[in-house]
Amino acid sequence: MNRMKKIAYFDCPAGIAGDMALAAMIDAGADIDVIRAAVDAVCGHPCGLEAFPARESVISGLRLRLDLPVAHSHRQLSDIMSMIELAVGGALSEHAAETAGRIFHRLAVAEGRVHGCAPADVHFHEVGALDSIVDVVGVAVALDNLGIDLVAASPLPVTRGMVETMHGPMAVPTPATVELLRGWEVYGVDARGEFVTPTGAALCSELAGRAGPMPRMVVERTGRGFGTKTWPDGRPNCVQVVIGELIGDQGRELDNDEDRNGVVEMSANIDDSTPDMIAGLCARLLDEGAIDAWNSPIMMKKGRPAWNVSALMRRGDIERLSRLFFIESTTIGVRFFSCDRIELERREGTVETTLGTVRTKTAVLDGSIMNVKAEYQDVKAIADRTGIPFKEVARMVDAVIEGEDRRM
Repeated sequence: MNRMKKIAYFDCPAGIAGDMALAAMIDAGADIDVIRAAVDAVCGHPCGLEAFPARESVISGLRLRLDLPVAHSHRQLSDIMSMIELAVGGALSEHAAETAGRIFHRLAVAEGRVHGCAPADVHFHEVGALDSIVDVVGVAVALDNLGIDLVAASPLPVTRGMVETMHGPMAVPTPATVELLRGWEVYGVDARGEFVTPTGAALCSELAGRAGPMPRMVVERTGRGFGTKTWPDGRPNCVQVVIGELIGDQGRELDNDEDRNGVVEMSANIDDSTPDMIAGLCARLLDEGAIDAWNSPIMMKKGRPAWNVSALMRRGDIERLSRLFFIESTTIGVRFFSCDRIELERREGTVETTLGTVRTKTAVLDGSIMNVKAEYQDVKAIADRTGIPFKEVARMVDAVIEGEDRRM
């Protein structure tokens, strides 16, 4: 008998921000001690995460409080991903880390579009601050802690006015928020103030994919998380999360990526682009969020040498990434098809060598280690620093990994 899927539905009549979503999850029963340990591990020091009772009108719930230094740190996506990766294996699970990483990548893609640069080159300001990192990682851990399989969310209210940012004053909704809400159902409210933040929009768009009504479910628990702002019309500034088991076969329809195993492969045969164009296309596809991208030489009609360029992507990225094929190459058409994946469990760790610490990736099947691979960038960095040939460094690291495997 198939296990019923557990869903978390975020009802957002007052908008959504990261701290509101996390407070709602804690109010619904997510273990704050587990969340606190994970966010402290990612941030590298205690963040003072606390949740305390809050009440507006006749509605009660929780509001978050953090004890963080006042600092304006500008972090890139790679900086945040490194912070997340270093915490894996301790207080942060691989699954929660993967979820948090996807949310930050979604933010980087949106910010990159706004600023006209690649996601990897984006300098996060507000969403790179520690409080935003706590919100994103905290929600990912809370979903993991409560065993949530699917996330759904309501349409969002869009307000107007101006908000102060590190880039100066910006109109509400901010450009990054609008980018994140592409494809999301919104409705206008004649009120001033920012009540849907970029972090809140990223949580919705990445975790839920599209807006919709509450699905049929058996309700198990609910929680409410309050923000710090006040709505001009007096409505409680809170997000409500409703958690329960789905009724019937709704999982495939609701899942933003069909359990993250269903993907799309898109490709084009190109015979009139230069090699540097092909390389540039693959690089852009990866920068813009493709799971993988590659090219291979082929022979087309009339004996013309050509390239087959392919990319693996999530369904929600089809329209956006297909445009890159047309913008970055001379192709006039692409084809795509859905495919499923079977993936091994992946664990990240480190090994200590005489040349320094090297990160590793371990593939696991039914609890048994299938293979362990050293992180290429770490091996290359050691080779560059020491002058030892790459293959010699790789051999030395592999010997250490093999020795550790034998001791396990």
